Amino acid sequence: MSTGPAITVVVMGYRNEATIVAAVTSVLGQETTDPVEVVVVTSGGDGSAALVRSAFPELALVESASRLLPGGARNAGVAAGRGDIVAFLAADCLAEPGWVQARLAAHRAGHPVVAGAMTSAPPHRPSAVASHLALYCHRLPGRPAGPVDPTDPAAHGLSYDRPVLDRLGPFDPHVLVGEDTAAARRLGELGVPIWFEPRVRTAHRGPTGTRAMLADPHRRGRVAAQAAGPSARQGSRLRRAMALPAATAVISAQTAAAAWRNGRGERARLVVTLPWLVAAVAASLAGRYRERLRSDR
Repeated sequence: MSTGPAITVVVMGYRNEATIVAAVTSVLGQETTDPVEVVVVTSGGDGSAALVRSAFPELALVESASRLLPGGARNAGVAAGRGDIVAFLAADCLAEPGWVQARLAAHRAGHPVVAGAMTSAPPHRPSAVASHLALYCHRLPGRPAGPVDPTDPAAHGLSYDRPVLDRLGPFDPHVLVGEDTAAARRLGELGVPIWFEPRVRTAHRGPTGTRAMLADPHRRGRVAAQAAGPSARQGSRLRRAMALPAATAVISAQTAAAAWRNGRGERARLVVTLPWLVAAVAASLAGRYRERLRSDR
């Protein structure tokens, strides 16, 4: 029987001075009788590591002056931790009360990999809620607990039994986005099931103003286009431009439907924020289109 931590939580930050202490505090403040290990991984050369070292001198800290992409940060945290279960928390997020205990309960119920729900941290302005729904409509806490396919957008925010991580191998350290998506698909290839547990709630700090709400999905759209590579850049520029309005309508409808389905208890908020939601989807598609135009030159 293991005498180490029941769970290692890897808090990953890249230039997150403003939020990393709160992220770590949200884990350390969890009510649980099980031993919890927190490993903090920072990169980018800002003051994040110094803040963590000052506030939590007892914690394991991995610091890199150069940037670690998400997969590299995950790998560093896994190597530094000793827990039987390994979970991850981005430094711009908060683990809501019950986050650790709900994860442990799901793993102990026989689920080797556990996905969690995403909530929106305050303030809950329409622009912030719309941004959140556009990103996480498939991972809202109103979605019932149950198994999810590795290709389902709900197969994120994963914690892993240590033997599963050993089988899975390292995360891709070279990609800016999608290292967790690739890991979920490898789990499918290995035949490892993924369980969605809505009681595991992570609060994400998103943009809170309309201008920021439009800038964030636009940036994400550009990053997604970069990650997709040349295979996604098909058709003439005119054809792609003409497709933008239709794509905005279709994706907005799909997003709203998923948010309605998984957003029990928050559906009134969805109705109020629909105009902002459509704007967020349009901004994301515009970001993709802009990046593809740039790459065509």
